[in-house]
Amino acid sequence: MRHWWLVPVVLMAVILLTSVQTAEPDESTQALRTSEPVTKALATVTSTAISPLVGVSVMGAWHYFRIAKEQRSQLPFFDRPYFWIPTMVLLLLIFIKDTFGGFAPLIKKPLDAIEVLLVNHASLVLIVLPIVMNQVARVMGYTSLKALFAAELGGPVIYAATMQTSGVHHAFSVVTAVLYTVVGLVIAGVVWLLGHCFDVLALLSPFPFVDFVLKAIRNVIFAILLATSIISPHLGLLLSLAVIIVSFLLFGWALRLSFFGALFAWSLLEMLLLDIKEKPSREQGVRAFSSGLKNVKRRTYGKLSPREDGSLEFRYRRMLVGPAKAVVVGRGNSFSVARGVFYPTVVEPIESANKNRVVFRLLPTYRGVEEEVRECLNFATVEDLRWRKGLRSFWKFVTEDDAEAPGKA
Repeated sequence: MRHWWLVPVVLMAVILLTSVQTAEPDESTQALRTSEPVTKALATVTSTAISPLVGVSVMGAWHYFRIAKEQRSQLPFFDRPYFWIPTMVLLLLIFIKDTFGGFAPLIKKPLDAIEVLLVNHASLVLIVLPIVMNQVARVMGYTSLKALFAAELGGPVIYAATMQTSGVHHAFSVVTAVLYTVVGLVIAGVVWLLGHCFDVLALLSPFPFVDFVLKAIRNVIFAILLATSIISPHLGLLLSLAVIIVSFLLFGWALRLSFFGALFAWSLLEMLLLDIKEKPSREQGVRAFSSGLKNVKRRTYGKLSPREDGSLEFRYRRMLVGPAKAVVVGRGNSFSVARGVFYPTVVEPIESANKNRVVFRLLPTYRGVEEEVRECLNFATVEDLRWRKGLRSFWKFVTEDDAEAPGKA
């Protein structure tokens, strides 16, 4: 997990090696030997994946008005006005939410949760994945994805060579297309995950200007990638590789944060819109995310439950599907449950410093039942920390991780 940066390097090396053939090159193989299609495809996929809505709006309009009118009918669906104009309208609504919505946080937070749960995941499926497939077709030397499928599924083509040579060429072309597709989807997914974390952090932040700054940073990254790829394709390639390597470096951190964001967003909608409160149970445990637990990665999802000897136990599974693990946290009466603005936390009082150390974060559906949580887990007290920590607490939540990769990046 500490060498994620090697993955994109290996993937790019495999791409370059597979682009060389010993047979006589035809038009499609010649396109593979050229670095320009790969460079443009990589820059397009990376910039779109980091910010899909902005990417499809800007690049779709750019491609549409740049091409001749008689050729616009050949553009893919995401480059046509009926797709990118509604996307621009959606972007405008999101901008209004992130700016003026700060005056009505009880309305803004559910909208932030919907953006994290629905809008971002829909953009991955409807925008990022089709763009990856379309770029694969262009790198292979075809004008559209439909032309690529027609050529690859239509069987071997007889050139001025034997049937055996034609069959070998067709098999190599199919394998290359599959390889490009797999590599493109992996890169797009990892980069999208990092871009998605900007929205998760915006959801978790109680400060409106932090929302705006986080999304502005992401859009600046997109603008730099797009501008450099247009001005200098090779510089755009270097910057795209830098973003990809950083994305792989932060993959573990981003994956845990995105899962935390998805569960948090769903729980927040249940709490704010449906007024659902989750009753703690000694048998089922209390759902929580680790925050300051030794030898356990931050934002690891599990359940807290009391033991017969009065100690507190945290049970979790690695990557949610691995073997179950149990960690004894300490005596239950040495912890307290703290009320928060949107969700409670489990804290350990530090009397010598007159402060509290956050050990676990609970879901928003536990907000309002803090006393029941205290009784269930045998905690000492219920404290009110809703307005005590502020921006410093949010910054620590973002930056303090058990891995060194985010700091290095």
